[in-house]
Amino acid sequence: MGSLTDLIEQAILDLIEEHDGYCEIARNALAAEMNVAPSQITYVISTRFGHKQGYIVESRRGGAGYIRIMRVPFSGRAEYAMHLMRSSADYLTQHDVNILIDSLEHEGLVTSEMASLMKSSLSDRSLALIAGRDRQETRSLIFKNMLLYIASLGGGEE
Repeated sequence: MGSLTDLIEQAILDLIEEHDGYCEIARNALAAEMNVAPSQITYVISTRFGHKQGYIVESRRGGAGYIRIMRVPFSGRAEYAMHLMRSSADYLTQHDVNILIDSLEHEGLVTSEMASLMKSSLSDRSLALIAGRDRQETRSLIFKNMLLYIASLGGGEE
């Protein structure tokens, strides 16, 4: 765990795990507890806890405001993989796809070894002969094909 962003993400994930897939946080209180700016909490939530990662985020502003984060329940591996496939953008950066692969690993759909192999295969270095936006589109197509394969493996309950 290296970056401040990773530490904030892990703290939120821990809260979600403690409360069975759901947490409600006061952004300013969490920021004060972690000794970071509230905008850093907002950044982590907006980049790592969206629908693409399998979460629903609701917020209420004001004095009694909160941010509610809920993990979307899926009935099986295939359903989760297909959800990711449908919600993945047509253009994915290396960072985007790494977050999605981490989500697959967290949900137990791939082993850590498989996640590492997927990340390596979809890295900028592996796709170095493809430039710019074409690289991001190619990465997205390959990732979606990987998801189809994963969905075909695990159609049942987890």
